[in-house]
Amino acid sequence: MPRIDFYTNVADPQAFACRLAQTVFRKGERLLVWLADEGQLAGFSARLWSIADIQFVPHCELEAGEAPETPIWLTTRLPAELEHPVLLNLGPELPAHPEHFARILEIVGCDEASLATARERFRFYRAAAYEIEHHDMSHL
Repeated sequence: MPRIDFYTNVADPQAFACRLAQTVFRKGERLLVWLADEGQLAGFSARLWSIADIQFVPHCELEAGEAPETPIWLTTRLPAELEHPVLLNLGPELPAHPEHFARILEIVGCDEASLATARERFRFYRAAAYEIEHHDMSHL
């Protein structure tokens, strides 16, 4: 059963998502980043390459040949058969099979649309009896 981590009051969700991916990588965990479309995927990949001049966050698309050796995968679709320790959900919906993940990371911006989506997801996860952690990021 996955643990769900909600990061709320995030002023810049894309920048925070990159830092979160970097943190998961540093902890030695594998990360699957689910994005809404190819444009978001390309933009997120570019941001991971430009976090800092001297830092490297290894990543590739899920379907790439080097994926088995790469700790961070980017995708616009979640294969039903894939099991992965950590999912960073930057997609527009809930994963069809949350039980395939040890942890699911949800980033919540400060705007009303982001809050409404987060409330809906929170209700779903709570109804499924998943462990939920809340991290207020308003201090950043």
